[in-house]
This record gives sequence, structure tokens and C-alpha cells, in this order.
Amino acid sequence: MATLTREFVLDVPPDTVWSRISDVGAVNELIDFVGEVTVHGDRRTCALGDQGLLDELIVTVDPEQRRLVYSIRQSPFGFEHHSASMQAVADGDGRTRFLWITDFKPDTVTPALEDALDQAVASIKRVLA
Repeated sequence: MATLTREFVLDVPPDTVWSRISDVGAVNELIDFVGEVTVHGDRRTCALGDQGLLDELIVTVDPEQRRLVYSIRQSPFGFEHHSASMQAVADGDGRTRFLWITDFKPDTVTPALEDALDQAVASIKRVLA
């Protein structure tokens, strides 16, 4: 199993970042390559343009820890397993340390997933700057 981590600091209060992360139906407002999003209970579907759809299970929305955990069940990436968490951690002076950890199989998905995560991080930084 492979793990990818993206960690960065935003000059935005953690509660503001958390309000955006925890709004599971509005991930397309945070990550610009995500199109239409539908939520039914603990399931979320995200359109990726001509790349296809993500079918996700929302595992945990924890306001106390400001942590969202989700698992991609079906995607164009071809995961055997996927689980990820996004967390907004107070970093002093009204800043937030954004921590995004993704575990997945197979390892061969790494290059494509790294590219997607890097694009998503760039989008999050633009939106929350």
C-alpha cells in the first residue's frame, strides 16, 4: 500500500478551512477540476469532466478534530483500495496547517494520483488564499 501526504499552511483560521472541508457537497467549490457533486446520505459522487466519476463513501466528518475521512469506491484511477483524510489544524496566529493523507493500492496509481493531488492543493490554496 502506498501513502501520499500533502501538508501546507494557509493564512486562514482553521474554522474557516474546516467549514469548507466539511461541506461535502461543495467540494467542487474547493477543487476546481471537480464538476457536479451529488450527495446521498454517506455517499458522494463527483464528476471529473471527461475523466469519469468518483464514487465515494464519507466515513467521518469530525468537527472536534476538524477532520474529514473518505474512501473512493470507484474511480477512473483503478484503485483496489483507497482511504484519505483532510484535516484543518490550528497553526497559530489564525493560520491553518492543512493535512491531507491518502492511502491506496495499487502503488502503480501513484503518478496519476500525485498529479491530481498537486492540482487539488493548488486549487485549495487559490480558493482559500
